[in-house]
Amino acid sequence: MIYLKDLRQGRLLYEALDSDIRLGILEELLQKGELNLAYFAKTFRVSNGAITAHIKKLREAGLIEITTSSGRRGTQKICRLAADKIVIDILSSIQTEGRVESAHIDIGHYVSYDIHPTCGIATAEKPVGRFDEPSCFSYPERIKAGILWFSWGHVEYLIPNYLTPESELLELQFSMELASEAPGYAAYYPSDIHFAVNGHELGYFKSRGEYNDRAGSCNPAWWGGNLGQYGKKVLVVVNRSGSYISGLKISDTTLSDLALKAGDQIRFRIFVPEDAVHRGGVTLFGRGFGDYDEGIVCNFVCK
Repeated sequence: MIYLKDLRQGRLLYEALDSDIRLGILEELLQKGELNLAYFAKTFRVSNGAITAHIKKLREAGLIEITTSSGRRGTQKICRLAADKIVIDILSSIQTEGRVESAHIDIGHYVSYDIHPTCGIATAEKPVGRFDEPSCFSYPERIKAGILWFSWGHVEYLIPNYLTPESELLELQFSMELASEAPGYAAYYPSDIHFAVNGHELGYFKSRGEYNDRAGSCNPAWWGGNLGQYGKKVLVVVNRSGSYISGLKISDTTLSDLALKAGDQIRFRIFVPEDAVHRGGVTLFGRGFGDYDEGIVCNFVCK
């Protein structure tokens, strides 16, 4: 799903949709699932170069994603839809007016963990210990980590509490870059990635897979091979009416259920349950990795 929090945020999307050929490409993918670039050139009777330009605009807008496939005729670029909904939340800027305090937490600053292989953790300079060894998550250098991954289990973070006795909390927001964690690499490897605050489950984000078709824009030069390259930016919001991911309600857990006040500990957990329907693991991207060069961002929107 593509979630736009204001009208101006959708400029790339509007431009991508302003073309009969690009709309036709989306319609073909909707009907057939996955198609290569040569199919579009033949169907719409345009050159390969023109189709490449159209595909680039659709990809930049987040409407399609591209993977590579090897076949008898060499490497092909395969396109599929990347979003099933487009939501423009025109009123969101009005609904979240107020004082905003932000906390930025590096992903190596977890206060508890229970993880299971495949797993690993790395700084921008090198891996922390050995891959697939959970004990490496206890190494001191994990504080500088920019990426971590595991098949199931959890990492939990202590969020700075910026509430005062006079604060009226309107909304609690968490944003982070996530993908699945497949053994080796798999473009389609669904995973139910759950979130909780102080033991209250907020719901889950269904990750499509592990993204490896291009390098993440922030990745160090040595990070390559079958390693996950980038993820999807996920926004988890809790307010008075429930919990939401990218504008869609995921549970009935509200701020009243969390009952947060000044001085309370706030523990934020990211986890994949052992019995999850889609137990495809999680890759969490932080500073120096992925596309966004930041860890977990928590916003307190107060009146």
